[in-house]
Amino acid sequence: MATKAQLEARVEQLEDDLRRAGRALNQVEIDLQALPLVDDHEFLAPHSDVNVVNAIERAEAEFDRVVKDPSDRINTYIQSREGLGWSWEDDYTRNGQFAWCGAFAAFCHVRVKMDIRYKVFASCYRMYTSWAKTSRKIEIQNAAPGDIIVVFTSKHTVQGDHITICNKHPDIKNGYVETIEGNAKGELGDGEYGEGVIKRRRSLEEIAHVYRLLGVDFDE
Repeated sequence: MATKAQLEARVEQLEDDLRRAGRALNQVEIDLQALPLVDDHEFLAPHSDVNVVNAIERAEAEFDRVVKDPSDRINTYIQSREGLGWSWEDDYTRNGQFAWCGAFAAFCHVRVKMDIRYKVFASCYRMYTSWAKTSRKIEIQNAAPGDIIVVFTSKHTVQGDHITICNKHPDIKNGYVETIEGNAKGELGDGEYGEGVIKRRRSLEEIAHVYRLLGVDFDE
């Protein structure tokens, strides 16, 4: 028979799963627009490109701000033209109101063209339908800082379930990659464990897709 502590832990896990399910349901109401596929011969932007370096610096700066869910700062990721640019969305005031992991990635990759951030970054589904059959999709062993890493959660959908940004070169030998991500639980910028903009070590088994932006995706 399960102990009280075990039952409480199970309830907490189920509540977390329900919040994530609610976020997924919110995406059903989104107009799923997709950009045309880019020819596979397009040149890949190297991870050392100034645009990608800028994305990592912005991600680190947000981590240092200690953004906890919910927070007014999350509205910047979702509504402003620095992020998704979805200005019609209601202000984010409660946990689980909007699945903002992609909005955080869009904010970090602010030099990516606005129409791409607006149309593609909002969900794993949009990334999958827009990028999975292009040269943006790369193998995990080739991942580098600045790449977008989509991971599985308990739903384990074909497109993946949660959007993160690769923060350091993956340690393939030891089976993990370090990420900065929004709308997740992990280490906050103050060193505490919590939910918001966090750093986390993800196992290779968790990874669904890795995408690297092309040079053509950035504003000139």
